[in-house]
Amino acid sequence: MEKTSPSMPYTKLLKTLDECLTEQKHRHFWLFLYSHRHARLQLHKPNSNDDIDFHESEKLIHDTLDLLEKFAPLELMEILPDEEKLGVLLNEFCFCMTYAFHIKNVADGFTDIQFKDLLPTYDALLDTLTEEEKAVACKIHELTYKYGFLITELWSPSIDSTELMETLINNHPMPNNIYSIPDFVFTKKSNHPKGIQILINEYKNKIQDPWDLVIFINKNDILSKIKKEVDRSWTKPKKQFIGNHNDFEIALYVDREKCKISNALSTLRLQIHHLEEYKNGPLAILPKKEFSDIEKTNPKTGKEMRRRLAATIDSIRLSEGLISKRWTACKSNVRRSIGLYLWDRVNILNVPHKSRKTHIIELINKIKSQDPKILDLYLGKFNEYSSDKETTKNGDLAEYQETVIREMDADYDLTDYCIKNYEYLTPHDVKSGGKKIKQD
Repeated sequence: MEKTSPSMPYTKLLKTLDECLTEQKHRHFWLFLYSHRHARLQLHKPNSNDDIDFHESEKLIHDTLDLLEKFAPLELMEILPDEEKLGVLLNEFCFCMTYAFHIKNVADGFTDIQFKDLLPTYDALLDTLTEEEKAVACKIHELTYKYGFLITELWSPSIDSTELMETLINNHPMPNNIYSIPDFVFTKKSNHPKGIQILINEYKNKIQDPWDLVIFINKNDILSKIKKEVDRSWTKPKKQFIGNHNDFEIALYVDREKCKISNALSTLRLQIHHLEEYKNGPLAILPKKEFSDIEKTNPKTGKEMRRRLAATIDSIRLSEGLISKRWTACKSNVRRSIGLYLWDRVNILNVPHKSRKTHIIELINKIKSQDPKILDLYLGKFNEYSSDKETTKNGDLAEYQETVIREMDADYDLTDYCIKNYEYLTPHDVKSGGKKIKQD
């Protein structure tokens, strides 16, 4: 991935960052909707011993509410919040408890700046739990880590796919105006590179799996210098040690048989950025004039702000995979909403029973009557006239209609892949086989 240049115009850096953040919200929004469908289906038809059914999920929620009542401040519980507010309290409590449990038990380097100040409180809470209560915390963590979203939020009622599709088709909202969920984003087990364990010195978490190369990182280390040392050490036999084991903040323990050097270097780059953000706090985004004044009066500070801004852009692009082919946000929102609508109609709401093609044809006719321009997202010339006489549009011809039907059918298949794999996938991912697709 080509690095973002800190020397590009400041307004362009801000625009690029805004585009990356919007795309990040976009992916989290759709991944949450796909994961929500998967998690809810698992309650009715568990696939493995690790999954739980609907009644077990209700018991888990009840046991978690007991923990909340036991450990929440007395004055908070005396307010007797309504059901909606209680749900908000429960989700925040579960996230903090799960985050503390994760830091204590998993060496993957996951940090959340927003909740770091609460970590000692919830770490102490975990130490007071009984064995039964620890089992509750463990299960909440296991399911949250599986999906990368808080399991109690995934089990909550979600956005109705019909309302979402009609909002996107009829109102054409700005992308950020629809990204209302999720409230919490966790790390996902399947996303962590194989063969890499991450020790954060501050938390003293344990390294449990075999390794043969370790990289000790300090906040003052220079990334390019560490990369050169990794390159030199990668093919050497026996255990290799890079950096100062007496003075480090993060250490990467690598099993070179299971990990590619490119994955190790990408993880190294992300961890150095996370360390910087964790120590310095979130990046301050200033208006152009305010930044220009700083750059004139204090060039060194301005240069550092540019560097951090460029590094933040690259970190988001790298962690979210924003380097592959993808639709525009507008096209992706509309076509994914249509795919989700069709999936719900076929798999959940198909009463009376209709074929998939019938659902698609009915939807095409509905869109043609409401806002036919939407169908240009499936076929660019759909609304153009088929001849100079301007009597018939392409969308009225059978061959063009069949093309749109095939494209909508492909959107259904993409949705089905995403739900079954609880992953955010693009059409390019599915067509190229670039990501491992598993079907139940």
